[in-house]
Amino acid sequence: MPHGKRSIQAALVALMGVACAVTTPAAAADDFFKGKTVSLFAGRPPGGGVDSEMRIVGQHLGAHIPGNPRVLPQNMPGAGGIALGNHLYNVAAHDGLTLGVPGRTAFLLAPVVGNANARYNLLKFTWIGSASSSNFILWLRKGAGIDSLDELRKTTRTLIIGGSGSGNADTVVPELLVKYEKFPFKVIRGYPGTSEQILAMERGEIDGMFTERASFRADPVASGLAVAIFQTFPIEPNLPLSEDVVSDPKGKAVLRLFDVPLRVGLAVVAPPGLNRDTTKTLRDAYLATITSKEYRDEAAKRGFDAVKPNPGDELAAFLDKSLSSVRPDVIAEFRTYTE
Repeated sequence: MPHGKRSIQAALVALMGVACAVTTPAAAADDFFKGKTVSLFAGRPPGGGVDSEMRIVGQHLGAHIPGNPRVLPQNMPGAGGIALGNHLYNVAAHDGLTLGVPGRTAFLLAPVVGNANARYNLLKFTWIGSASSSNFILWLRKGAGIDSLDELRKTTRTLIIGGSGSGNADTVVPELLVKYEKFPFKVIRGYPGTSEQILAMERGEIDGMFTERASFRADPVASGLAVAIFQTFPIEPNLPLSEDVVSDPKGKAVLRLFDVPLRVGLAVVAPPGLNRDTTKTLRDAYLATITSKEYRDEAAKRGFDAVKPNPGDELAAFLDKSLSSVRPDVIAEFRTYTE
């Protein structure tokens, strides 16, 4: 073959290689996800805030992933999200086709405090992101006749508070307030999820619950169901903060530990070991989803605050900083509420 033709062919091959290198990431993602199904799990039962957020994300996520895969919403409840955490870490394929919204407190704090049921390392998960932090609020049933924190401190009647179980903020924070602030609460554990707690409040079976506004299908204040007493973060106007409710130093430290999962919010998590391109594809698609008009309109209808998203890489860095050096005495105190 003449030298000139060989040179032209070599140049063409080189150009094709450059073109492939430029287009490979997007094209590879499109090729991989096209025609596939992404399973998106919630770590709590249907009807509550975790399930609701999972379904809003699932409704729109596929449109932002190259190849537009089908996104299949599913539930895997158990131990406040620990069961789903175990599945994502130990069972699910590390290929980007299985994602989860495990939940907050139990899922995030169980391995930190030595819960043997949590068979995963938080820092090895692939963190995709969360739409916002979770502003948990103490809600009291309107019929309880208490409209403020000051009135709550003064009342002498026992108030029934619904809780899910050990390790969850909706249960432990009210129990902590009983111990350190002598709040007149009787906390009833065992509700499978927030939807069951809300139903119990509507029936008058419980007087209150600790959850975010988005857990309610109808706004609890506008509907006349409940009043807000205090909040975790300074989002609602003219509402006290939970950190100001507790004065005991150890009680405050435990409460700050609970602030970590609420700051993380309802994060979308993938198994560990995803390759860099798949991780970027999913993080970009998730961010595009939660900043889209369609998602935000739906989130607003449910009272879900999606003003400041938490990117996946920032969540990973925050957890590494916040949970790597929790004091032993705080862990010991936390465990008294979970045993």
